[in-house]
Amino acid sequence: MTEPEKYKSFDDIKCHWMKCRAIDYKICDKNFECENCDFDKHMLSGIKLKGNVQDEIENLFDLGQHTVSFTHPNYHFSSGVMVRNFLANNYYLGIEPFIVKFIDKHSLLRYSTSNDRVKKGEPVLNISNGWGEVNVLSPFSFNFVEKLDMNSIFSNRLHWFAIIEAERHEILGNSINKKSYFNKLYETKIQLKNLMKTSEGVGETMYDGGAVLENWSVILGNNTYRNLLEKLFS
Repeated sequence: MTEPEKYKSFDDIKCHWMKCRAIDYKICDKNFECENCDFDKHMLSGIKLKGNVQDEIENLFDLGQHTVSFTHPNYHFSSGVMVRNFLANNYYLGIEPFIVKFIDKHSLLRYSTSNDRVKKGEPVLNISNGWGEVNVLSPFSFNFVEKLDMNSIFSNRLHWFAIIEAERHEILGNSINKKSYFNKLYETKIQLKNLMKTSEGVGETMYDGGAVLENWSVILGNNTYRNLLEKLFS
């Protein structure tokens, strides 16, 4: 594959630090292998966070390359949802576990539609709280088989919220690969670190290391938190 064929647009070759607006201009010359990039190490070394916040962010995104399955029966999508096949064309539909941990405690989750049929691009899930609301769009077309209890997502850390039926080509044609998944994960991680660095004066009691961080919006502010959550679901 020639170099022009590898990237579809200028956005495809932007450094993660440029995408999260920490710097004005930087083109990736390491094929997004950030662990081998001196520039990335330099940028990370400049971010020093108080108390337990650094650990909270690391725990939130602590997903090794071998801990997330990208083979059948698990499929991931850029919209922040995932499915697990269990019988024929039937799947569990859920939110990516690391995103569940980022959603503020006591947020309200509800289905966006009462219809059994959901088309690609239509809202399937609404998440709201004092910080505002976010609509999660379906990355593929499907039929609801059973809508599960939303409270389980937080109380038991069970990120599945529905059983659905979908054609296999809908799943395979819209799922993302490992590289796309971890690129988005890392970009979000450094963006969050950079935001926390610039908002250290907000909610300082959350930095004392004495309590588990449950509401990121308290530190980030409602608008910033909502914008970042929207990005995770887009």
